[in-house]
Amino acid sequence: APGLRSSPFPRSAQLEKEVATLREKIHHLDDMLKSQQRKVRQMIEQLQNSKTVIQAKDAVIQELKERVAYLEAENLEMHDRIEHLIEKQVSRGSHSSRARSKSEYVSRYAGNTLTGPKPLPLIRVVET
Repeated sequence: APGLRSSPFPRSAQLEKEVATLREKIHHLDDMLKSQQRKVRQMIEQLQNSKTVIQAKDAVIQELKERVAYLEAENLEMHDRIEHLIEKQVSRGSHSSRARSKSEYVSRYAGNTLTGPKPLPLIRVVET
């Protein structure tokens, strides 16, 4: 009878050892999983931050493109005005009318500056 009782104990001890080993492996795998999840969360956060930065830079770029288009249109308009004034000066050939045209131009330009930029919908911005 004592031999029968002693035989289950070694099996029980072996099973307990296997359970302890498996628990240790599970704990190790759980730690690895948590570590990987932390890394993935950090990468997602970095991607979101990068996306936010890129969107902000894209907005600035778009704003600058619109500003450049506006300034180019304004520049062309000024060139046209200057050419027109030069043609008037050449056709009249008098010094006094030249001064008046120049002051007219300055007052017109100053007026445009004070009233603000021209409406942008008239300017087409082509994205590439």
